[in-house]
Amino acid sequence: MRGDVVAAAARYALERGLEPRVGERLDLAAVGADQVVVMIGGIRALEARDPVSEVDALDEAGVDEALDGPVHARDPGSSALLPDAVVDLLDGEAAILSSDEVDHGAARAAAAATCRAKLLERALRPALHRALHWSDNDSRSQLRATVARGMPRLLALLGVLAGSIALAGCGGAGGGGGPTVVAAFYPLAWAAGEVAGDRYRVVDLTPPGAEPHDVELSPRDVKLIRDADLVVYAGGGFQPAVEDAVADRGGPSLDVLEGDRDPHVWLDPVRFASTARALGEALGRPASGRRLAKAIEDLGREYEEGLRSCERRTLVSSHAAFAHLAARYRLNARSLAGTSPEAEPGPRELERLVDGVRAAGVTTVFTEPLVSDRLAETVAREAGVDVATLDPIEGLSEERVEAGEDYLTVMRENLAALRDALGCR
Repeated sequence: MRGDVVAAAARYALERGLEPRVGERLDLAAVGADQVVVMIGGIRALEARDPVSEVDALDEAGVDEALDGPVHARDPGSSALLPDAVVDLLDGEAAILSSDEVDHGAARAAAAATCRAKLLERALRPALHRALHWSDNDSRSQLRATVARGMPRLLALLGVLAGSIALAGCGGAGGGGGPTVVAAFYPLAWAAGEVAGDRYRVVDLTPPGAEPHDVELSPRDVKLIRDADLVVYAGGGFQPAVEDAVADRGGPSLDVLEGDRDPHVWLDPVRFASTARALGEALGRPASGRRLAKAIEDLGREYEEGLRSCERRTLVSSHAAFAHLAARYRLNARSLAGTSPEAEPGPRELERLVDGVRAAGVTTVFTEPLVSDRLAETVAREAGVDVATLDPIEGLSEERVEAGEDYLTVMRENLAALRDALGCR
């Protein structure tokens, strides 16, 4: 618990009015007792109804107390709202948990009730002081009189604010305030964002600058996939955890591979333009999908023209990401590792790779931004060739995104690097 400080003095003014009804003063047991606990018949569901004398706010379900694992997920009884609001405001912030800690899948209704209570408390804190006009210098007798005079206005204020907040409501667990598209990694998130515009919240499961092969899903990611309006991903074992989560959801999902084993379809502009149109249909924005498809097809024509006349037709990259691009533009793609860039060869395999680079007559071995360039540099050094960067665009760092880079700009940088390495005219 944070902030578990209770300023009890201000509360006594309200509680003194309850003491005559409790009738504890003449009871012999009460005379020798330090505290008296009074049990009132008819208390229901262990909720804070009809608070009695000497019951601290810490012992009641305060309005600003977010529950992490409640007994049930129903809203608390409305009769508890007013007493708790008064006690909490008089006692200060007791047992406050931040809203970020409300993350219990079975308690969305209780979390919503907690959110409404937070809104009510924030709205009442300044208004309560204005309604009752007390100051920190009020004596106890003055405070009692002040509370009595201000109570009618306070009750009216509570009614108005509680009604307003009930109408306003609180956001759901997913946040964002609208339909959500979940994309497995950067190029799919970029395309979904271009098509969706402001109508959808697009969430990229792969953090900026991370390698999508390495992504591990948190429970929150799995829930996000389950609840999304659309999930866009690449099947074929590229991200098995994402595929497993998609298999457990009931909503629509778009697999951009459609049975292909090589996941890097976005590096073929013609193929990726088809993905843009499919996104437009899935999101109910076909015109937006067609506009993005045209922009990608224009990029494809730049590749067709730029790679038409080249001295060499073989590209060697650090991992097998460029087979779709090579097939589209009549290039011969070779790689130093498989589709996963972490798979490094042993000494004999390394020697074979060096011999293969020499035999291919290439002048450049391509590395990439998100993985180690050690293998590419070793092979290039032993083969006597250069090293350059060819980006498979599996993810962009935050710095690159902030600098204005995106799928289209990086693809054009790749084209320039290919033209230089292949000796294109």
